[in-house]
Amino acid sequence: MLAPSLSRITHRALQGKDDALRLRQFLIDTYAQMGCEFNWETRRWEGSYWCVADADLADPTWGAHTHLWENAAGEIVGAAVPDGPGDVALQIHPDYRALEDAMLDWSEAHIAQVKDDGQRELIAWAFEWDTERQERLARRGHVRKPEWFWHNRRRSVSDPVPALTVAEGYTIRSVQPTDADVERWVTCTNTVFHQSYLPEYHRNFQLYSPSHNYDLHVVAETPDGSFAAFAGLTVDAANRTAVFEPVGTHPDHHRKGLARALMFEGIRRLQALGTVDVVYVANWGTADAAKLYAAVGLEQYTTTMAWVKRF
Repeated sequence: MLAPSLSRITHRALQGKDDALRLRQFLIDTYAQMGCEFNWETRRWEGSYWCVADADLADPTWGAHTHLWENAAGEIVGAAVPDGPGDVALQIHPDYRALEDAMLDWSEAHIAQVKDDGQRELIAWAFEWDTERQERLARRGHVRKPEWFWHNRRRSVSDPVPALTVAEGYTIRSVQPTDADVERWVTCTNTVFHQSYLPEYHRNFQLYSPSHNYDLHVVAETPDGSFAAFAGLTVDAANRTAVFEPVGTHPDHHRKGLARALMFEGIRRLQALGTVDVVYVANWGTADAAKLYAAVGLEQYTTTMAWVKRF
């Protein structure tokens, strides 16, 4: 099959919720075409777009930092999503891989970060199996940064789940749609990830993210009502996949098996749903989380690598 022509491709800024939902569907569709992780999964995009402040969602230009490429029929065939200072996540239709050069050109002009030495820097990413992306990045002057990488892991949902007893004094339950639970969730996740998300960020994600399911976000609660650990699952029912994000344990409650118990509880809930075959997770290459995920049966199957260009 011949590659489609790029002569009638147009590009523009993402414009509002309708475009955000179209990009979400694009991610679902391209997974189906590839049969594996290739672009972002829906949880990552939904978190990027909806886990934000009230003022952002009220701004009609919110999301314009993401750029879309469309074919003559108006279908999305690519997107450049900023994923931090100077960091671009390319989302691409598998039939339009040649478009990546134009997308990287745009990213160099609009996403690259000026460093202290005055040079600009752009970070892009490639799966270890994606030789086409790696060769393109190398040809354009990107150099692999070996200390920056993600381990991608997966597990069959149908594999047996052991019966575990949660540590004494803790209760496993679903997150509830209450302000109190939003506060508890944000307090715990901010401590674990050393971040400063506001409660309104998480509330907006719960309210507006199309895939959010309270029953698939489970916590270990202490007797005083605070959260000691958490594990969230997001399902892509069209592709019968799910992803764990986020998972963590408050440092005051380590070494009690709480995160492991929550992940197994989440998998049991996926089994009960009957709509998911594979569950995914990713861990930073040097993170201790790798031991936890391996213990839950999530086996590494590929690596996502950072490629950096300075110019």
